Amino acid sequence: MLISTAFHGVGELGLGLAAWGLALAGLFLKKEKKTLSMLGMGSLACCAASLCLVVFELAHYADIEDVSAFLDTANAFRLCSGALLAVALGLNGILAFRLRTSEG
Repeated sequence: MLISTAFHGVGELGLGLAAWGLALAGLFLKKEKKTLSMLGMGSLACCAASLCLVVFELAHYADIEDVSAFLDTANAFRLCSGALLAVALGLNGILAFRLRTSEG
């Protein structure tokens, strides 16, 4: 069980950082619109997958009836998920605005 939880934690963190990284890459790279839009979609997909892993981990705690682990991590998950979603949506919103206003 510990290995499964460790993989969830690494997966959540890795996918969250990938979501931000792809959006930042889209903002700073000078590429064609199709490439930049694919970076934005990849960023949102990584964000969704990361948040999905959070839900799976909380469901795992409920399945094994580990109420203390659930209560210990629920607030941290809520804060981190909110920050991940807010930053990812903000970066992708800026990227979408840039794509819409750019020429070519």
